[in-house]
Amino acid sequence: MMIGPLPPAAEGLDAPLGEWRDMMTRRPGITTEDVDELEDHLLSEVHDLRRVGLSPEEAFLIAVRRLGSPSDVAREYGAVHTDRLWRQLVLTPSEPSPAGSLPSGWDLPAALGLGLLAGLATRIPYSFMDGGTAIDFYPRNLAFLVLPFLIVYLAARAQTRSRSGLTLLLTVFAASALLVNLYPFTWPHQTLWLTTLHLPIALASTAGIAYLGKRWRSLESWMDWVRFLGEAVIYYVLIVLVGALISMLIMQIFIAVDAPATSTVFGWVFPVCAAGAVLVCAWLVERKKSVMDNMAPVLTAVFTPLLTLGLLSFLVVVLTGGRLISLEREVLISFNGLLIVVAGVVLFTVSARRPESSHRGLDWMQLILVCVAVAVDVLLLWAMSGRLLEYGTSPNKLAALGCNVILLAHLAGSAWHYVRVLVWQKPGLNLVRWQCWALPVFGVWAAIVALAFPPLFGFR
Repeated sequence: MMIGPLPPAAEGLDAPLGEWRDMMTRRPGITTEDVDELEDHLLSEVHDLRRVGLSPEEAFLIAVRRLGSPSDVAREYGAVHTDRLWRQLVLTPSEPSPAGSLPSGWDLPAALGLGLLAGLATRIPYSFMDGGTAIDFYPRNLAFLVLPFLIVYLAARAQTRSRSGLTLLLTVFAASALLVNLYPFTWPHQTLWLTTLHLPIALASTAGIAYLGKRWRSLESWMDWVRFLGEAVIYYVLIVLVGALISMLIMQIFIAVDAPATSTVFGWVFPVCAAGAVLVCAWLVERKKSVMDNMAPVLTAVFTPLLTLGLLSFLVVVLTGGRLISLEREVLISFNGLLIVVAGVVLFTVSARRPESSHRGLDWMQLILVCVAVAVDVLLLWAMSGRLLEYGTSPNKLAALGCNVILLAHLAGSAWHYVRVLVWQKPGLNLVRWQCWALPVFGVWAAIVALAFPPLFGFR
């Protein structure tokens, strides 16, 4: 039987083809010209599939699957056209706002306005305080001066909102603010500085409820909040670095011309901008979703070998020296911080990794890093236990010990799931789920240290 000429490949596919084009155009690193080229390949594949008797819809679905997911295609284009990674941060139009959220045209004005309010809320109280009062006020309340404005912005942008979640969030913030301001901290103020360090971590973890909306009860959804925080940290570091450079140059000009009130001007500019940048970063993350898809492999490739070498050097020096328990307190603190960075890099990388993707060289690099970090953490726990037995307990020692125990569990679990993925060829879904537990677990521990340690140790 003769098969007559087929109609154009796109006939009857206007709606799904338009949705596919919109989806591809919004991906970072892909231009309109790239989408046109991809559409030609797609329609050619559709035409070939229809020649063997498939319906237009079946042919289109199979052709789209063969072409690859939007993230994979965008990653390939980003690898070829690396210059687009940075240009997309500003020049690519943002995705339209979902129904029920803040209109996209108001995103930036809202972020700037709330950022200004956060900056003023941070700076104005200082004008009415002396030095001693400020030293007591800001360690307790800095998180409450900035994070509420971020929560308002995230809740306004959320596609769905959970009344129970927002009520819980308000209760947590109000109870925390009441407690830390009633605590009678005394010298040597160990618990005060532990609260200052850990309370923002606990509250920032909880703030994900405003971002996730009705999805906040789902464990897997918290990986979206991890991605948000990861991208926000990248933007904030970039803004701080550029802002510090520009500020130094401007300050030198002011000093050179002997401008009056220089210290007063910068005494307002620095804190207002530092607090306001938090909201600007939130706007950037929401405007440029999926930048992490391109950032994570680059940062992992750079930092993973460096971190691995640093930890291996520590292992060699300590094991050959044989004086683990006598390590100085500053050394232990430094390598605790390094282990926290390792856990953050692993969490950041896995959050950008698709569970169904095949393993890559970066996954093996991560496995090596995690295994070395586990060995270092075991040695640090041994050293901390020895110091506890020799010098006794203190809030700082117990807080560090608890953090290291959680880090060890997190890193060991990550190593186990990486082995399952890389050696046993298991799907990466369990690896992702394990990382999802990291933020709530560390957040709960930070809350315990910030709010429970002061009364347990007599507020000293």
